[in-house]
Amino acid sequence: MIQVSQREAVLACDHSPVQVTILTGRVEDITLPNKMDIIISEWMGFYLLHESMLESVLIARDRFLRAQGRMLPCSARIWAALVEAEDLRLDMANYEDFLGLDLRLVGEQQLAARTAEPRVEEVHGRRILAEPLVAVDLTDLHQLRVEGTRNLEAQLSFRTWRQGYAAGIAFWFDVGFGRDVILKTDPGSPPTHWKQTVVYFGAFPAVESGDVLEANVVLKQSEENPRQYNISVETL
Repeated sequence: MIQVSQREAVLACDHSPVQVTILTGRVEDITLPNKMDIIISEWMGFYLLHESMLESVLIARDRFLRAQGRMLPCSARIWAALVEAEDLRLDMANYEDFLGLDLRLVGEQQLAARTAEPRVEEVHGRRILAEPLVAVDLTDLHQLRVEGTRNLEAQLSFRTWRQGYAAGIAFWFDVGFGRDVILKTDPGSPPTHWKQTVVYFGAFPAVESGDVLEANVVLKQSEENPRQYNISVETL
């Protein structure tokens, strides 16, 4: 849904006035007198797809973009990486002996509550346990079907770099603008408001260097609220 106020403006560009008309309404509902040459939109959400704004952009593409028109960004990828969470793990371990009391049952309930939903947080690179993998590759947004992101699935196989305790899978994205221009949101890039999104296992299995952990990842648009996604991770 794209809503803006209606007005007209004149921009000076190389001393040549350009008239800009801004329309009010949803892109699904408005009409234009002519086809467009380019669509520029910042539609990305957490883990790329949160808020499902890409669908509105694809509808605008189908309705208004010329046959040889351009979309910016024009490609997108979702990345996934196996990560640890030592602060959380050690915090939960404290319940095993709390002032001489065994409170592991309380700790299990706390862990379940804190890992029940994906968490948006800044993931430091030192938490990564294995080579990040591309989970979803939207190579060409000019060709992507409007409903093409409603249900996405990926089979991932992580080979660990080092010893540690696997806590979950972190997701982030990058988008391309052509000519090797890429906006990145990975842990090694400058921080953004998108941060990274972590889906926790609810347990901390130990891994050794060279271990292989396989996971099935499903991102499915919510039927109750299409602006949200349900993310599930099943380790195999």
